[in-house]
Amino acid sequence: MIKGNKFDVSWIIVEETDPNTLLPCIHKNRSQFLNNECIHSKRSISGKKKHTFASLVQEFPWLRGSILSLQSHSLAYCAIPKIASKSFLTLMIYVYIRDAIDHVDTNWTNIVVNKARAEQLINIQKLHEGLRKNGIPLPEKREEISVTSLIQIFLHLLRFSSINSTSPTVFLNPHRLNLKDIFPHLNYNNTNSSSDILSPSFTRVLFVRHPFERLVSAYKERIATLGKDRIQQEPYYDALRKIICYRYSNKNQTQRSDPKPYSCQNVIPSFKHFVQYILNGIDDPSTIIRMDAHWQPYTTICQVCNIGYNFIGKYESFNDDFTSLLKRLNVSDWNTQHHLGASDNRTEEYRRMYSSLPNQLICGLVRLYKNDLLLFNYQIEDYVNRTMSAC
Repeated sequence: MIKGNKFDVSWIIVEETDPNTLLPCIHKNRSQFLNNECIHSKRSISGKKKHTFASLVQEFPWLRGSILSLQSHSLAYCAIPKIASKSFLTLMIYVYIRDAIDHVDTNWTNIVVNKARAEQLINIQKLHEGLRKNGIPLPEKREEISVTSLIQIFLHLLRFSSINSTSPTVFLNPHRLNLKDIFPHLNYNNTNSSSDILSPSFTRVLFVRHPFERLVSAYKERIATLGKDRIQQEPYYDALRKIICYRYSNKNQTQRSDPKPYSCQNVIPSFKHFVQYILNGIDDPSTIIRMDAHWQPYTTICQVCNIGYNFIGKYESFNDDFTSLLKRLNVSDWNTQHHLGASDNRTEEYRRMYSSLPNQLICGLVRLYKNDLLLFNYQIEDYVNRTMSAC
């Protein structure tokens, strides 16, 4: 069952290993840097009574939807939008299915009987229907394809974005499927079974990205794309785009008394207007807590000074860091070619976008993302080619 955003696969028996022995030194160094900065800046709540993950969720309730856990691998991951979160969620679904099927196939003496059959682990009919609705070319009737073949096709889609090794690339966002119906034993948001997430034996995974690059990426995908140009519709962000347009467009401001107001139906707000919108009210901490997760500081989303992340990857070195995580989960041959770090051309484009912003807005962004910049050693000058000492 799905409750929130957490996988519970604790009933699957997997040979235990010490995850910390598998972490490259670079991830340990990043973790140590984060820990030192958190202690120095006194950003954690560790000065209070010793906390558990359940107590953290009580104090920061959004963690219930941000932290995903694979109990059988002693691994937890904090999902941050615009830092390849879809790739990580896809990986976790893959590992869950792979482990479940492997366990049933190879370990009949240690299984829970009423969860043993693949038809009970996975609602085959719902999986078939969901894949077809998302454009995957499958036979119209479920009976025309075997259960094993269907599961293998789905696993291949998750790993390589194709049905098999000879078929063309197929776009599938598995999170557009009704996962609750398809995988009845997936269990998000079970803090009782995740009480050991903060223990030394757990690998706590966090991937970060330069906050200024992440912000532009969120703007381009969520705001600067019209509904007609989207692969899948996003009515919430189309509505938000229009709100920003109405609120900040000069044409609209001059025509408010006009009986036919300026239409924002097909207008993309400028990056400047978008930044003005997200900075509105940020001096109030509750504004940041309520902020859309695509541009909310990830130090807030993941409570980085309270969780104790010990595997920290960076978007700028995504392929290397993601490959280390794949090894940690015993996954090989995963397609990572579409998830490279920022290219030089894109970095220059983003710098030009920031060059169009006045100092007042740059300073506002520095205040909003101060912790993201400081705790993960990112520099303002990477994207802002001017002196900002006034901030």
